[in-house]
Amino acid sequence: MNKLSPSINVFFIVANVASKTTSTSERSTPVWDDTFEIISAFLTFFKIYCFISFDKISLLKSMIKHESKLEFGAKVMQWFEANKRDLPFRKDKDPYRVWLSEILLQQTQMGTGIKYYKKFIKKFPKIEKLAKAKEETIYSIWKGLGYYNRAKNLHKTAQEIVNNYQGVFPNDYNDLLSLPGIGKYTASAISSICFNSKRYVIDANVYRVLSRYLGINKKINQSKSYKYFENLSKELAKNIKNTGAYNEAIMDFGSLICKPKNPKCDICIIRKTCFSYINNTQEKYPLKEVVKKRKVRYFNYFVIQNENYYLIQKRNNNDIWKNLFEFYLIEDKNIQNAKNVFQSTINLHKNVISHKETIQEVSQLSHLKIHVSFHGCFIKKKRDFSLIEKLFKLKKIKKQKTKDLGFPKVIDNYLKYKT
Repeated sequence: MNKLSPSINVFFIVANVASKTTSTSERSTPVWDDTFEIISAFLTFFKIYCFISFDKISLLKSMIKHESKLEFGAKVMQWFEANKRDLPFRKDKDPYRVWLSEILLQQTQMGTGIKYYKKFIKKFPKIEKLAKAKEETIYSIWKGLGYYNRAKNLHKTAQEIVNNYQGVFPNDYNDLLSLPGIGKYTASAISSICFNSKRYVIDANVYRVLSRYLGINKKINQSKSYKYFENLSKELAKNIKNTGAYNEAIMDFGSLICKPKNPKCDICIIRKTCFSYINNTQEKYPLKEVVKKRKVRYFNYFVIQNENYYLIQKRNNNDIWKNLFEFYLIEDKNIQNAKNVFQSTINLHKNVISHKETIQEVSQLSHLKIHVSFHGCFIKKKRDFSLIEKLFKLKKIKKQKTKDLGFPKVIDNYLKYKT
């Protein structure tokens, strides 16, 4: 009702001014100032009345009549009880399995994430086994997921929990946050789902659901937005006893109902009080700040091989794909120039190298676009193959063994294509 009070106040201002101008006083007719005040007051009243009366009044009434913010959580939980997904990591509240699933599902679709989750659980049913594994073994299972730094942190966290926490996940949010690769979202998920702490997850689903439901005009990729949405979640779910279940509920709701494109508003349990549904602004929310253009790079990989072996190297610099394997690389936008540099560097006769076709791919990363060219180079003689191996300080690997090593996804796809 507070939102209606400005219009009422304006109405009384209008009435008051009008009465002054029509009363018997020293002035027989109203002066310009009084007339201007009357017109301004009426225009202000009309503006406020229209603002409330048209597209906003239905939202205002429904918020008062039907459901308050506090009922949002109850409605989402009601939907979740009837529609929650049967996921393998939800069968118990084992922190190891919840953590593993959360790491694997980052930047990954649910179906793909579940496949990798099953691979990891089969190979590493306990965290102790994951901690003892070789890094190359983890990379080989991770292969195809991308973002390999997550795999490295997965291994580090397993080792830290085994060495510093006797293999038992800490139940304190701040202790979880101190582990490699665990940020606010993952720490909130583990602490709420496994230990029922009052920590609320904020991910793309949560941003989208709350932005649409309340018509929030905040850009979600700004740092200060996280705290705003976290506090909002606390308010909406403060009467929900099981915080972990609420977190799972709103994530499922965002994934299955309030989807990024083509949301299922016709079967949405909260549509009657949803700002975006009432105002037809689903496509507008959530708001995002325009991201700068991605940097573009050009990778020329020379696939040096003979009948049985490839020559490869490990990326050890502080660049993308650190600690993954790759072929000999020359970074140059001009493909022909890269080929000339390669040929002049090895300084071998043309009849020593048989150049195969060049295959081009594009690797799209969140901050980077890489144009990748693969240049097949078949070395005819073993002696020449060994010379190139030493010259470039490369590693010889049997072709059938490449599946056991960690390669960037674009190289992994190339190897699959060639076999």
